[in-house]
Amino acid sequence: MAQDELQKLINLIARLPGIGNKSAQRIALYLIKNKQDLMIPLSESIELTAASIKKCNTCGILDTQEPCKICSNPDRLSSIVCIVEDMADVWAFERSGFFKGHYHVVGGLLSAAKGFSEQDLKLNKIKERIEKNNVKEIILALSATIEGQTTALVIKDFFESLEIKITQLAYGVPIGSEIHYLDDNTLGAALESRKNF
Repeated sequence: MAQDELQKLINLIARLPGIGNKSAQRIALYLIKNKQDLMIPLSESIELTAASIKKCNTCGILDTQEPCKICSNPDRLSSIVCIVEDMADVWAFERSGFFKGHYHVVGGLLSAAKGFSEQDLKLNKIKERIEKNNVKEIILALSATIEGQTTALVIKDFFESLEIKITQLAYGVPIGSEIHYLDDNTLGAALESRKNF
């Protein structure tokens, strides 16, 4: 492999989130040392994935079919839509096995620094879906960050005129944790979200 090709590989790996230049160098060398067992199958998998994965026009989930497996599953509750930021959030919910409704992936959170605006949320598309499928509840499952809360408020304001239940995930004490280890924000959110016992 020519040095410029190796550097190109390192530069591409370094563009992945959480990977710096030194880690990219180690990964590139590891791939080269394991060319037959890892590098070639990985490149084939990346090429196949790039050709076959598409974004569901209904909900924004990445899948190999259109509509996606969740939207086309008749056993899912179409009356509940959980609004999430990205696919990682969908995977987290699906891994838990507790949510049986549908999703809507907005693709980001409102941020001037990242250039993600209210138009990027495509709220009219969600509204059409709500009216078409007789959705009864929207769950706002966005990050507990300033951007996440701002996005949640904008979505809530947009849908407030509809007769629809709008809920948000509870925040607070994680199961199995001890109070004295919690940070101030988590403890404050737990106090604000307290419920009858």
